[in-house]
Amino acid sequence: MTETLFAHLATRFAPSPENIAIEALGFILSRSPAARVAFRALAGAGGVAMPADLSFATQAAADDQARPDIEGCGADLKRHCVVECKFWAGLTANQPLTYAARLSPDQPGALVFVVPSARMTALWSELTKRLKSGGHDLGQRREAQAELWHASFGPGHSFVLTSWRAVLSAILREMEIARETERLDDVRQLVGLCERMDTEAFIPFRSEELTAADIPQRYMQLGQIAYDVGEALIGDGICDTKRLTAAGGLGYYGRYLRSGDIVFFLAFDCAAWATHRLSPLWLRFDNFAPPYVLDALRRGTVLPGQTTAMVEKDRRVLIPISVGAGLERPEIISMCADQVAGILTRLGAQVAPLAVEADPLATGPQ
Repeated sequence: MTETLFAHLATRFAPSPENIAIEALGFILSRSPAARVAFRALAGAGGVAMPADLSFATQAAADDQARPDIEGCGADLKRHCVVECKFWAGLTANQPLTYAARLSPDQPGALVFVVPSARMTALWSELTKRLKSGGHDLGQRREAQAELWHASFGPGHSFVLTSWRAVLSAILREMEIARETERLDDVRQLVGLCERMDTEAFIPFRSEELTAADIPQRYMQLGQIAYDVGEALIGDGICDTKRLTAAGGLGYYGRYLRSGDIVFFLAFDCAAWATHRLSPLWLRFDNFAPPYVLDALRRGTVLPGQTTAMVEKDRRVLIPISVGAGLERPEIISMCADQVAGILTRLGAQVAPLAVEADPLATGPQ
């Protein structure tokens, strides 16, 4: 997944990326006829006819003190569509009963929830339970498509649960059909944010996850493998740990090692694994590494084969260490140690001249 500028800024600087996404969707719906066509079709997936002149507004307040994210009203000013958009936030006391009450009792209408695909099963269960507790006679769940579920409730009303991916894919398709190309980039920027939120959303535990031992065992094994790869490098005389220690934190465990004047961190790193999806084991070169080492790594000239350096910050470079499938533990340790040794050998051979150039007191051989 390639992160968009919009996703980066929204998640780094906005107090609530969810509110940014809601306003972005409202902006697209208010300015794009094709987007409105696509959204009307999604809202009407349960057979409820949405007015062709449906217009959308965000954060619509009313006397009931509720504030749905988006509302769709026809020319008659009656609400035909009440929309709640979520990433990871929980349900409030108003959701969904107060929102359902906003639909006109004598007009067709849809209550729509847009959520990450990973939350659909859990939220369908909770939302339908709340609707039933509020006296709504809910029909059987039907799936118009993989991430578009609906059920009838009340006279002429439909409850719709769909994903951000389904909504934005439908809007993009409709824009392309209508050749409405001027808004495509707006939607793609929002797709980037939603994809990032989709991967970061909390996924409820499955019962097999809570009762199985393989997940915690694997976590501990990977941390131990990172440590033992370091031991193999020390045993081969390639590295030492003088005045260096092991370190761990949320989702990672490893140890600092030194090879010559190069200090690096070898670790099992869940964050790097989840972000870059290349390996559970990583070399990290940071502020403890000489500047010329970081420069060489950023240029990629010292890396073997298809190995790619991940430049995360000005003074932080990550390199994945491949872990072969189907190998026994001693083979994995040997394979990983060989990779690290190869990288260190290349660094030592190719960055030494840069170190001399970078040192104004170095005079070279006399």
